[in-house]
Amino acid sequence: MTRLQIASVCPTPLEAISYWTTAPNETEPSEQQLPIYTGTIRGLPETVSALVVASDLQGVVPAEDEDVLLGEVVVDYLELLYALYFPGLAKERTLALLCGDLYTNKARRGASGNPISVWNKFNAAFGRTIGIAGNHDDFGPAIHQVQALNKASFLTQGMVHQHGLAVAGISGIIGRPDKNFRLPEAAYLRAVAALLQGQPDILLTHLSPAIAEKGLQGEEQLTAVLTKGDPTLVFCGHSHWPGTQPEILANGTQVLNVDSKVFLFSQA
Repeated sequence: MTRLQIASVCPTPLEAISYWTTAPNETEPSEQQLPIYTGTIRGLPETVSALVVASDLQGVVPAEDEDVLLGEVVVDYLELLYALYFPGLAKERTLALLCGDLYTNKARRGASGNPISVWNKFNAAFGRTIGIAGNHDDFGPAIHQVQALNKASFLTQGMVHQHGLAVAGISGIIGRPDKNFRLPEAAYLRAVAALLQGQPDILLTHLSPAIAEKGLQGEEQLTAVLTKGDPTLVFCGHSHWPGTQPEILANGTQVLNVDSKVFLFSQA
């Protein structure tokens, strides 16, 4: 199979979802917009109609009785977009990729909690969902619920094969190991290097690499590890990059930061 490669991303959102969250350096919730972008990828197997990728869906949407996590509303929007704009794309042949931080408490910035309702929604809507946890996802003793989903694969550190694609992922960030989904720097980087040795088609990381020359925030040591491996396609989040286009590392690896964004890709 041809190596997966993002061919194009439309820089203008197809749609945007209004939601509420407490933004950085703010003390009160405010209304924000989640953009949904479209693009194309070369190398998707024929059994995959579309690829949905998202991360850091840290917001809520007011409903009649209670606030709903943003990720749940994303699924509803995507189903509507399929019907309106992409009748040729099949939900049952869609692979959804989640890069973590799917929970939020709109009144308290940085709160952690259980995003199982978002995972349940993706699991029910699409053919297959593969994802990792962010540092604000806390499944607690109920982690078995996400591990038991019938059409989803939750990765702490590992790789799964779907539709002939090898998808690797590592949950969390670099930090104190006594805190939720964190690893010491050396252990985290070793784990990423080990996953790359398996030559995945796609690597999911919550943590973003840094690209200093472009002012893109992240972890410089992660950039070094990704550059040493074979070229792959990396989706990440955690640190917000303002652009919509993939960054190309020295070895040809494509990195697309999907923090606070949703991407819908079809075959190029």
